[in-house]
Amino acid sequence: MFWIVWALVGLVVWWGMNMLMTGKAGGSNWLASLIVALLGSWLGDLVLGNWLWMLAGFNVIAGAIGAIVLVWLWNLITKQMK
Repeated sequence: MFWIVWALVGLVVWWGMNMLMTGKAGGSNWLASLIVALLGSWLGDLVLGNWLWMLAGFNVIAGAIGAIVLVWLWNLITKQMK
């Protein structure tokens, strides 16, 4: 169940951040940004620990924060490289 919640948080944050920052759900590097969102979700849960909203052993808020930060940084880096 942990993995399902982790994947859902990563997917929702990935979709929301791409819509916010690029205006579309996917671009030419949609797979890379999806991997970054999933990695950020996992790292957010790992680093920020067990506080606030836990679901199936996964910290949803911390996972979302981690995914938001990494996707935001990824978008900044890819814009600089263009």
